[in-house]
Amino acid sequence: MSRSSFKSPVIEPKTQWLEVILLWVAGISAAMQFAKFSVSFDDLLVHYQAGATSTGAALSAVGLVGLVFGVSAGMIASRVGYLKVLVGALLLGGVLSFIQSTLPSFQLLFVTRMLEGFSQLGVVVAAPTLIAKLSAPQHKSLTMGIWGTFFGIAFAVCGWAGKSILDQYGLQALFLNHGVFITTIGVVLFFILRKNPVLDLVPVTEMQGGFFAQMMKIYRNPRALLPSCVFVFYTCTLVSVLTYVPGLIDDAALQKWMLILLPLVTTCGTFLAGAIAQYLMRPQRVALMAYLGVAVSALVLSFVGDSAVVFCFVVGVLVLFLGMVPGSALAMIPTLARNPSEQAQGYGLLAQFGNLGATVGPPTFATAIAVYGLSGLVVLVLCVCAFGVLFSLLAGRIKAVV
Repeated sequence: MSRSSFKSPVIEPKTQWLEVILLWVAGISAAMQFAKFSVSFDDLLVHYQAGATSTGAALSAVGLVGLVFGVSAGMIASRVGYLKVLVGALLLGGVLSFIQSTLPSFQLLFVTRMLEGFSQLGVVVAAPTLIAKLSAPQHKSLTMGIWGTFFGIAFAVCGWAGKSILDQYGLQALFLNHGVFITTIGVVLFFILRKNPVLDLVPVTEMQGGFFAQMMKIYRNPRALLPSCVFVFYTCTLVSVLTYVPGLIDDAALQKWMLILLPLVTTCGTFLAGAIAQYLMRPQRVALMAYLGVAVSALVLSFVGDSAVVFCFVVGVLVLFLGMVPGSALAMIPTLARNPSEQAQGYGLLAQFGNLGATVGPPTFATAIAVYGLSGLVVLVLCVCAFGVLFSLLAGRIKAVV
């Protein structure tokens, strides 16, 4: 009998859906670090009397950390271990929320917001890397689409449950509840994942050389860089559209509904992109289709400004296509990355570029709309789409890792 007859059958890897969903919940808990300050902004203004500028800086301080340390976070996670970074980041977030629940001085509050930036960054780098590891190849784009919805879901939950807690029990209860939530998910994930045989938790030390040399190597790696280049034009556009477009609608009732519905529409687009990338086409093609859809919708907007209802519908279509961009960009990373270390670097770069877009986009769009109105918005969106299409095409030229 030949030796080959004794070979054991190949076992197809299976997606561990419970673990994937829990990691998604961890992402939601981290995104609530933005959402809890957004929903309580007016209450913070009243309590601290620090002025809108200072309070706004406290709100954005979490994102500034990602802007500065995004790439280095991916490098650190690949060396220390993804589960350690994830659990440590979640527990740090819990401790900081507990401190905030005491309503400390504004200076201490600002420090906790800066530290929350490290907590949030650790989660958005480590969690998707672990999700990709726990997903079967045939489900990776789908699970990345699910992961990509965490930010919109966090804002929706905070706008619903968080606002209710805030109105009934005040700021302290809001921050305390978030602390309990983020700490609990951190503890649960530690006990569920620490002995998971699928996860290779040995730190990766393959990258040699100095810190800055490693960073430049990441920036020169198209497998990590191009998904982030696709993503950055989404963040600079979406934040601006959600902020400024409702103000272009004259009908107050429609304006109120748009503020509620647009974040949900973009979340649907993100999940839809993950499903399409999983079953119909490569993520790069999905990103290309999404940016073309945004461009066409923007062109149509310039002709329907007289009808508020039609204008709102076209904006909804635009935001749906725009929401497909992060789903496709997130799906690109495990598709193109050659190992978990490269994946973590890709997610770190994505976080950095995402914060760059969210920082640069709003003032740019605000200026264009203030000077040129709807025409300024349309032209700027078309310029953004041109770059998005370019980088989607470049990403499409890279061969996927099987």
